[in-house]
Amino acid sequence: MKKLIVSASRFHFMRREDIHMKRIIIILCVLTIITACSGKGGLISNGSESSSSYPSAVAWNNTLYGLSIAEVPVKDVGKELGRIDRVQSPMPLNNGESNDKPVGTTLFEIIGKSTQEEIAIKVGDVFFSASKLGPLK
Repeated sequence: MKKLIVSASRFHFMRREDIHMKRIIIILCVLTIITACSGKGGLISNGSESSSSYPSAVAWNNTLYGLSIAEVPVKDVGKELGRIDRVQSPMPLNNGESNDKPVGTTLFEIIGKSTQEEIAIKVGDVFFSASKLGPLK
């Protein structure tokens, strides 16, 4: 038995630095997995979706419109179509609802564009484009 220990000590498989490096790599892997699987947008969720998981949208005239950051020039804004009367999360379900814009936000037609394809949303003094996403369900 003593001979076996002596012969085993002669073969040095891993240096002390290698053992520490292996531990650090294992710890980093575990932390990466925990981070990826938890928190907002992680692989593990509590079953509820946050409103940031959905596009900003407005429902009007039985159509769902996706809001964009593209501005509409004032000269291209036509008549007022209506106002947002309810905030609905995570997505609008009925006409006059939005999941992003507050109650009272005004909707307008865009001159030369079909309201079935695109409308303008007034936010402050700026008009933004909203394009058709599809029909309300």
